[in-house]
Amino acid sequence: MARTKSSQQAQRAARREANVREGMQALAQWLRDLVRGGIGAEEIRCPETWKAISERLWDAQAQGVARQLTAIGSMVQREPDWTPRLLEAIGRLHLLAEGYARLDELPPDQQADLRTAVGFTERQADLLQQDGTHDLWLALGRRSELNEEGLLMQRTWLLGLQTGKMALLLDYAHPMALGKSLDRSFPPATWLQTACVYFPSAYPLRALAKSRQSVAASPTDLPHAHQTLRAALAAYADALSANPWLERFPMLVAQLVPFYENGALALVDSNGDALPITTLEPMSLARLIAVSGGAPITIFGEYDGRAFLPLSAFAQERLVLL
Repeated sequence: MARTKSSQQAQRAARREANVREGMQALAQWLRDLVRGGIGAEEIRCPETWKAISERLWDAQAQGVARQLTAIGSMVQREPDWTPRLLEAIGRLHLLAEGYARLDELPPDQQADLRTAVGFTERQADLLQQDGTHDLWLALGRRSELNEEGLLMQRTWLLGLQTGKMALLLDYAHPMALGKSLDRSFPPATWLQTACVYFPSAYPLRALAKSRQSVAASPTDLPHAHQTLRAALAAYADALSANPWLERFPMLVAQLVPFYENGALALVDSNGDALPITTLEPMSLARLIAVSGGAPITIFGEYDGRAFLPLSAFAQERLVLL
């Protein structure tokens, strides 16, 4: 019976692999046709264009690519100046399609990133059998939002106070599912001595915490912060060169001052370099400005390559959630 079940699982895996490869080949041809027709073509602005190719990738069981295509279609409809972002997005998709066609030639960690971007997942039970990275983990920030599938996605970012490693805990729940909610353990401003097991990647970030029952944190300082924005952006560039499909990068930067520039809020470091931030809710904005009071503070948040989303600030031995 066990051998039959194993054989059936292998057959399903082989069928999905064949479907995904066929879908990625179709995507590569579609991208070539799109560029050949010019990005000013009227069909690019048509929602049905993106819906059709997204559904094609869903049918091919390449859910990760389908989500990207849906997001690109929404961006084209939503943003007035969408051309630069479209060029970047289709370039990344082309790299993904070409990389997947040469999957067997790549190192295992790069294979893992490609497969994750396409939509394959790892068995969490298998990962938890590993030892992981032991540390005192401080929960720096949390963000919840709906993804393209209508699922509520929660990101919890951890900092290993000894190792300096960042770890991302992901949790999902359907907003309408009864009895199923997001895991609210390990909230921000708490810490726990535990092990985090990272998912395979050329730049590991996503992880599983072996224990999540944390206690209130009382750090006297916040180590491992970048001292300048240039150093933080250099770290982002290194991460992106290792894994080009990173959507969000955790950034912990010291000596930042919130500053209004041309009517928009930015963060300015000791060199005078500025980093724009995404629009914050009024309460979060007021809290950030109050914590700083015009003085430099340490700020943690997510960077998407264009703007920074602050999630917490550290000042006077206190971590404040934004």
